[in-house]
Amino acid sequence: MRKSKPKKEDIVVFAFKKGSQDKFYDTENGTYRFVDASIQRMMTEYNVICDNIALSSDRVTLVNYISSLIDVYIKIYDIDIEKVEDFDPVDFDPDRDVENTVVYRM
Repeated sequence: MRKSKPKKEDIVVFAFKKGSQDKFYDTENGTYRFVDASIQRMMTEYNVICDNIALSSDRVTLVNYISSLIDVYIKIYDIDIEKVEDFDPVDFDPDRDVENTVVYRM
């Protein structure tokens, strides 16, 4: 597969088809419940109810929001994350640049 030079865009939208992520986590999992509760708190704070949600921001702000959820979850559940040095590249997408990939284990 030949890689083309990325195009500079003013805004990029990633939309997930309903149910497209269900195969990765089920709704009984602790991280799912934690993120769902975080979104529910945000909706309660603004007194809204809706099943369709969009998050929009500049990249840095959105990354800070998502990473803050991860940080809080790690602190609450005392999870240790370590860098994996001896991962098997076969586990990754062959089109991905595996040499520049960093893998962490929880």
